[in-house]
Amino acid sequence: MAQYMLLLHQVPNYNVDLPREKMMEMTKRYMAWAEGLRQKGKLAGGEKLTASGGRQLRVKDGKTVASDGPYAEAKDVIGGYFVIEAKDLAEAEALAGDCPHLALSPTNWAEIRPIEDMSQARAAAG
Repeated sequence: MAQYMLLLHQVPNYNVDLPREKMMEMTKRYMAWAEGLRQKGKLAGGEKLTASGGRQLRVKDGKTVASDGPYAEAKDVIGGYFVIEAKDLAEAEALAGDCPHLALSPTNWAEIRPIEDMSQARAAAG
């Protein structure tokens, strides 16, 4: 079974001012969706990312340079991710289509990326 990363995009800090009750309701929706995938054997992992504290790494003049990020003026940020298992991209899209992230805000969107199986490369390198 192939694995796919579901990246949850959102505008920066879109939910930081939500009342606690709304935040808990939203969290329960994500947890219920993830539990449904887990029970079907389709969830390999996933987490919510913090709204702050990220760092961006780039190479400049041959040296790695770290800077703060993501920035508030960014168009969108990745707010979390799931790793799902599916037989193909069509099944991954169907599984992701029910993700509550898509229904919580009209500015939210998701990206599905196939995860390359590197087990053969690791075996050859090891």
